Amino acid sequence: MIPARLYTYVATALVAAALASFGTYRVQEWRWQANTKAEAEQRAEAERIEREARDTDARQQRQFNDTASGKHAARLATLSTQLGDARAQIARLSDRQCLDAGTVRMLNNIGTPAGGLGLRTPAGKPSGAAAAAASAQADAPAAGYASERDTADWIATCKVRHDALADQVNSILDIEERRQQGAR
Repeated sequence: MIPARLYTYVATALVAAALASFGTYRVQEWRWQANTKAEAEQRAEAERIEREARDTDARQQRQFNDTASGKHAARLATLSTQLGDARAQIARLSDRQCLDAGTVRMLNNIGTPAGGLGLRTPAGKPSGAAAAAASAQADAPAAGYASERDTADWIATCKVRHDALADQVNSILDIEERRQQGAR
């Protein structure tokens, strides 16, 4: 038989083992919670830093865009002033014929669908109708001519519009280049 004292020792050992197991479990749980909390705080901090960096980049991009827009607007104002000055000089030119009616008609047809320059006809017009309209226009008597004044005015207008468009395209390219540099 087993003495009664041995049961007491066995019971004490079982209770001690249970308490040790429970204590170990609690310590591991506390460590896991602490690690998880620390990792969550690190992730949150990294996300905050990344968000602030994105916001800063976006703010700098907006400032650059605003600056570019202001420069473009100033350039357009300068071009408008130059066009006004050019038109004042153009008004002093003679009304002498510079381009005959056929040349004016050909220039006016540039950019219009089936304008007599071998362009495709629009879907709503059959090819015969465009050809008939072009030949009827060619048979019409000369409607007028372009004077030196008219020609110079159109050249000045085209030059100003070209410069404005070139400035706008360059601004867009600068903005896009800067945006691409920020994305890297």
